Amino acid sequence: MPAIFQTIYQELCQTLFRQSGFIAAVEPFLRKLIPAHRAGLYRARILSITPQAGCLRLRLKVSRLFPAFVAGQHLQLFVELNGRLLERTFSICSDVQRLSEQHELELAVQIQPQGRFTGALPGTLRPGMYVHLSRPVGDFCFMSQQPACLIGAGSGVTPLFSMLSSISRLTQPLTFIYSFRGKERLLFAAEWAALQAKFPLLQLVLWDSARQGRLTPERLLGELQPDLQAHFYLCGPRQFTADFSRALLNTGVAEAAIRSESFGVIAPSAGETQPVSLQLGQHSYPLGGHGSLLQRAEQTGVTVPYGCRRGVCMQCLCEKTSGVVRNLLTGELSDAGPGRIQLCISEAVSPVKVQSVEISA
Repeated sequence: MPAIFQTIYQELCQTLFRQSGFIAAVEPFLRKLIPAHRAGLYRARILSITPQAGCLRLRLKVSRLFPAFVAGQHLQLFVELNGRLLERTFSICSDVQRLSEQHELELAVQIQPQGRFTGALPGTLRPGMYVHLSRPVGDFCFMSQQPACLIGAGSGVTPLFSMLSSISRLTQPLTFIYSFRGKERLLFAAEWAALQAKFPLLQLVLWDSARQGRLTPERLLGELQPDLQAHFYLCGPRQFTADFSRALLNTGVAEAAIRSESFGVIAPSAGETQPVSLQLGQHSYPLGGHGSLLQRAEQTGVTVPYGCRRGVCMQCLCEKTSGVVRNLLTGELSDAGPGRIQLCISEAVSPVKVQSVEISA
């Protein structure tokens, strides 16, 4: 659709329905007719729930319409809690064959006892219940044509475990290093021996930091001595992946041979809150509150499309017309002029104006 007609369509829908599109406008009526309906999402039935290593391993049955995924990708899990449909992003930890053959997949959800979402799951979820899933997304995917070294810390092992277990035949050397703290925090404890037996070319290192001390880049390079000609896949806390990436680059590993995915953001600053104006069609909304632009929109009562809340899925991408924002993942400051930003990882450090046709109040 040409840009001018797209703009007219969106303005018309905003005027008539107070929504950015016709589908968004009719969604409440569809849900009255079909309570389980959620536009753009896939319904999944919980087959089993297994507590392990501070996580809930959820085995889910999906329909034949659920799209195929590539090992390493993630999705959004939607659960209705206290009458509200909430979601968080989790990596798929099962192999791709299980989805194609049995229409099942598995998530390992790390429980934060004080968390509004994960903290409520142990008392809410039961086998037989239904949840909703987004389609799998992400480009943190494994290429098996060359020697590889997979390094995960904590729950960052989940996409790497999917990569390893999805391999049907290993023809190149592969080193898998998993750092965890104490045997009670070892995810997939029953599966590691079988994977080691299945792949003779696999060098498996289960690094218990409670017993061996913290795994640092220096100890990786000095004690474990991975093949520096391999391709590296890193997943864990943001500082973990940043430190290991920098150390590998300093040893001469090419930037293109390092792929990483991380979780955790920089805490928003406690300084003076800057004014933010959110433009939607002909309407402008001043955002109150504090934190990221997404948090401020929610605190103001403006409904903003979002997905992962950590800068991965791009669902909250919008246009900044002026002002400077701080990236909460990297700490970098934007230019003062126009540019695209993600609301979930952007904090205003000067007066900011933002516009997005995808945001509705």
